Amino acid sequence: MFADFAQFVVGLLKVFWLLLPAIAIVKLLKSRRFKGMVGELRINRAIRRHLNRKVYHTFSNLLLPTTNGTTQIDHVVVSPYGIFVIETKNMQGMISGGRQERSWTQQIGAYVNSFQNPLHQNYKHTKTFHELLGINEKYIFSLIVFAGNCCFETEMPDNVVLRDEFISFIKAQKKKLLSSAQVDAAINTIKNRKLKNSFHNRRLHVKHVQAIATEKKSKYQLCPRCGAEMIVREARKGRNAGSKFWGCAKFPLCEGTRPLY
Repeated sequence: MFADFAQFVVGLLKVFWLLLPAIAIVKLLKSRRFKGMVGELRINRAIRRHLNRKVYHTFSNLLLPTTNGTTQIDHVVVSPYGIFVIETKNMQGMISGGRQERSWTQQIGAYVNSFQNPLHQNYKHTKTFHELLGINEKYIFSLIVFAGNCCFETEMPDNVVLRDEFISFIKAQKKKLLSSAQVDAAINTIKNRKLKNSFHNRRLHVKHVQAIATEKKSKYQLCPRCGAEMIVREARKGRNAGSKFWGCAKFPLCEGTRPLY
């Protein structure tokens, strides 16, 4: 009896060890980091296929120093027609958000996720390039590319495009804004100032981002369900009618609440 049980346990362990790599792969495929990498690869492929390399000079996954830490930028295209700073979002489902809103919403069925307004996020990136290169801000274009299979529920803000539409956005800029000397200087400055994409530098950057996120959480009341900001609401009916509470700013997409006191 014991021998049979032991053999059964050994068989289970063998199956577990065989399944472990598959479980790890599935977990990786579902991770935000992997999805982000896939989105960036799509953008890189479109750039290689549709933009002349002699005219448009591309940098991907840039890690640059800032006055208070580091910033990571998905793609930068340097050309005589301006500098295009690209933030990639590989998302599915329905997206909603306005230019001035602090956070946007992704909805897939009943699942609701709140994320930072990418226009605000990329504004910091364009400022970094303005300070780094000393180039007029009017010549630096912010561009948000949703690379996944998603669509917008609200009106899509300017400088936000879906998938390969970013190529048309870049090619639509036909007026030469930078001289050959300025383009060469920008390329050389980026090459000289970018940080090595090492484990140590990535770890420091992650810590910097986490510190910023912690500071924001302490400053704003956040929804326990989706992470969006919350606003003071008043119950209109039921036994708590007239009482106030923290309600998710994304209501009715999200019904997260917190007690006011």
